[in-house]
Amino acid sequence: MSATIAIINAHIKTLNPHQPSAQAVAIENNRILKVGTRQDIEPLIGEKTLLMDLGGKTVLPGLIDTHIHVADYGRCLMWLDLTTAKSICELQQLLKQKVDQTPSDGWIVGQGWNETRFQEKRMPTAADLDLVAPNNPVILYREAAMLCVANTPALKHANVTPTTPTPLGGTIDKTPQGTPTGIFHNSAVTLIWQVVSKPAQAELLSATALACQKIFQAGITSLHWFVLSEDELAIIQSLYEQNQLLFRVNVVVPHALLEKTRCLKSKNPDVLRVSGVFIVADGYLDSKEAALTQPYSDDPNNTGKLFLSKETLSASVMDALSFGVQPIIHAMGDQALDLALSVIEQTKSPTRFRIEQAAVLNPDLIERLKKQNTAISIQPRVISSEFSVWSVDQRLGPRAKWLHPLKTLLDAGVVVAAGSDCPMEPLNPMLGIQELLLRPSYPEQRLSLDEALSLYTINAARCAAEETTKGSIQEGKLADLIVLNTDPTTIEPHKISEITIDFVILNGQILVVTL
Repeated sequence: MSATIAIINAHIKTLNPHQPSAQAVAIENNRILKVGTRQDIEPLIGEKTLLMDLGGKTVLPGLIDTHIHVADYGRCLMWLDLTTAKSICELQQLLKQKVDQTPSDGWIVGQGWNETRFQEKRMPTAADLDLVAPNNPVILYREAAMLCVANTPALKHANVTPTTPTPLGGTIDKTPQGTPTGIFHNSAVTLIWQVVSKPAQAELLSATALACQKIFQAGITSLHWFVLSEDELAIIQSLYEQNQLLFRVNVVVPHALLEKTRCLKSKNPDVLRVSGVFIVADGYLDSKEAALTQPYSDDPNNTGKLFLSKETLSASVMDALSFGVQPIIHAMGDQALDLALSVIEQTKSPTRFRIEQAAVLNPDLIERLKKQNTAISIQPRVISSEFSVWSVDQRLGPRAKWLHPLKTLLDAGVVVAAGSDCPMEPLNPMLGIQELLLRPSYPEQRLSLDEALSLYTINAARCAAEETTKGSIQEGKLADLIVLNTDPTTIEPHKISEITIDFVILNGQILVVTL
């Protein structure tokens, strides 16, 4: 038996605890044949074997993003980029340039502003946008967190007035007189988004294909595609049929779209499969709608909101199980986590359950998570936003030390995986790994490099019960590997995000990354 590819002289971090490192790996077609030293794989090198001497470069398992909105990311690539703006004045200049290129009634959508970079140290408002865009409806998304600002024409299109009800799970900022400022949080952003002119399906398909290229360039070989609309299912099918899915896709849909997924046809479940149903049990911490057992420290009459009763949650979970997919429950607050775990405990299913954004924990909840073998999926940049943007210490008081206690969870044996929540947060998985290493708030919860890597590899595979086929460089597993331009063990943690990908091996095929 000969290998089709043999990699030698490499620094291989396998993420296999029984063989953490290696120098060589042999691949036969789309599977890993042997892992070890050059001497170990020498007998597998034949006349037709492609021999690759990496000169000591670092090899990792292909990275897995457990939470990404691919179609929305594609749409964002069509938007006005505001990441360079260092003041509201610079934001206005960029917006004015876009206004000059857009018909007077055309929508302008942008993303990437961050008030912490602004000289003014405040968020832009509708009044700021109106100065340079008095006619075009405008919506501009913040760099991180689900937050946007819209101008007056956009508010008029959406019929947002001082008396507009706030959507469940959202917040509308208002002046002391009750007038909307143009700033919307969480689910309230949909008030504007739902009236934005949508691109044609062909245009969105093209943009999503571009997003797939960007995702591939980031070294992501598998992802969990969180679908938000039925239109995305047709896009996924088209990309699959056109061989433009440059990674393996686990499709996750809201409960309401579960039956619609029957339209997806895949000949290879290792490439495309429907894997989960997303069920929302509570809101977010930044809007104070994460459901807590005790009131918010700075809001003594508020314990957040449960969006589902136990009976409704249980029914949704049973629907997912009967359909043969994983229930994925969004539960941020400890009250919502208690509800989710109560349903999981009574279900007594061998299925590995998953909780998304499990944030406010305590020792009892951690023990129950471990006992039920329930996985957690988090987004590292969201954790940073909770502390740096939303003043979680004030909102939770002493409980803040139990906010995303990742080191404690891992030490307890709980499976913790990571995703980006792109485009609401940056795509770059190396940035996520960097955040896990640096964590400035409650540094006792910082992770080691290997622990951080595990959230994007073997633990991400375990999160979807796929650890037998992916997540580590191990004999018999799918041949998904990435080669880095820099060894992460040799640089300062704050530079991890600068690491790029030289090339990817996906399904045993060498794919060159071009930036």
